Amino acid sequence: MDYYLNLPYTYIIEWSDVDECFLGSIIELERNMTCGQTREEVLKNLKEALHSYITTSLEQNLNIPEPLKVKDFKGSITYRTSRERHYILAKQAKLFGKSINALIDEAIGEKLKEVAMI
Repeated sequence: MDYYLNLPYTYIIEWSDVDECFLGSIIELERNMTCGQTREEVLKNLKEALHSYITTSLEQNLNIPEPLKVKDFKGSITYRTSRERHYILAKQAKLFGKSINALIDEAIGEKLKEVAMI
């Protein structure tokens, strides 16, 4: 139990204008979501849900998904795009004095900052 509880699961918590509360989920677990009036409340609910999930899975001898590990990735991605987008990327990279890879990596980094993960 302690092994799973101490793994670095990824918690997503964001405000929902529709529900007028914070919604949270753990990306490694399917079909899980909780809500609360504060981020702290949602995080507490998520940790309780994780504990229940692990307890039930262990009791029923079910597979428990583990978080992704940095060491499992090489850092290279094959990216395919249209000829036109490739052309635009090359022009933008030249304009900013960067390689296409550096431009794409920077753009992805900026987009990833928009997603709040705990």
